[in-house]
Amino acid sequence: MVAIRACAELLSGVVGVLVGISAMIYMGLFYGGVLESFGIDVVSTWHRPGLLHSSPLLNNSLLLLIFCLAHSVLARQNVKRVMSFLVSTSVYRHLYFLQSSLSIFLICYGWTPLPSPTLWDIHSPLFRLALYGVGSLGVVINMVAFLSLPVLEFIGISEPLERLTGRKREGGSLVTSGLFSLVRHPMYTSILLCIWSNPTMSLGRMMVGAVLTVYLLVAVPLLEERDLVEMFGDKYRHYITTTPMLLPFKLWTSPSLTEKNKSN
Repeated sequence: MVAIRACAELLSGVVGVLVGISAMIYMGLFYGGVLESFGIDVVSTWHRPGLLHSSPLLNNSLLLLIFCLAHSVLARQNVKRVMSFLVSTSVYRHLYFLQSSLSIFLICYGWTPLPSPTLWDIHSPLFRLALYGVGSLGVVINMVAFLSLPVLEFIGISEPLERLTGRKREGGSLVTSGLFSLVRHPMYTSILLCIWSNPTMSLGRMMVGAVLTVYLLVAVPLLEERDLVEMFGDKYRHYITTTPMLLPFKLWTSPSLTEKNKSN
């Protein structure tokens, strides 16, 4: 029975990863406008009215709000502790990946194109090629950063593998080498590179880019890094003081999370 349950969790983890990869590719095609019949500024034949079809701006804001709130709430340690009474850690992670993927699909499916002129459109082939190169660099950074993490634990299949093999794996450790020695969140850096490297910027792309940028700048230090300090303690506090958050240099000096946590 234990083996059957472990196999089921392992399978759900693999499915979750495949769905997540599909969602990211789907979002990349949607945001990038690679296909003429499908994109953030295109009313596709399969498109259905959004949640608030009478107001495209409110509709799109609601879709982005659902995405951001789901990520902010469900990733918190307190929520994970409560859910641990209902499902295993691995199953919860699979469910988290699933809701992330579904919220991405929801954005793409329910998005209403915003009628507006293009904010900027770079025509120079050289500059367009350079920006596409920056976006490609973002994809590479994302993949390298992901593979630098304890991947099996990250995607939630280390726990069922332990039950199947009977071999206990070491718990997740703080990764500070490679890309993580340059910035604390290289995967988020890669997202920003992909978002802002599009040579044609419509109001729809600007809206997505602005919302996600503000979300990362606010949610990462106020929510995610508080959980990381709780998990890794002084090691992560020191990491904050020595390594920038998203850019490989510091634009300003502000009260660190270290000082805030020490004062609490």
